[in-house]
Amino acid sequence: MSKEINYSLSNPNLKLEFFPEPLQALTKEIYNHPALLQILHNQADKDVYMQLCEIAAYCDVVLEGDYSRDDVIRLAEKLTWDLKKKGSVLILPNSFSEPDVVQ
Repeated sequence: MSKEINYSLSNPNLKLEFFPEPLQALTKEIYNHPALLQILHNQADKDVYMQLCEIAAYCDVVLEGDYSRDDVIRLAEKLTWDLKKKGSVLILPNSFSEPDVVQ
């Protein structure tokens, strides 16, 4: 017989671990970059590390070597910053003059 697992929050053996805040911020920032979204959508391997590699390539960041959990979190912070810089919007003053009001 299979053993039932207690998934309730009152189970002292249950440990919930969420994505760190920098990875959540990176996920939110990705949605401001349609071209990157298309690249990620077309990526056959949906592994989080492969997705980070695609994001790094999009941001012109070269990756090499092995990365610890803390390294991945720092990378996510850097990529979020780089994406925000790429997505900066230049707001120009309105060049149209106000219409004349006729009373």
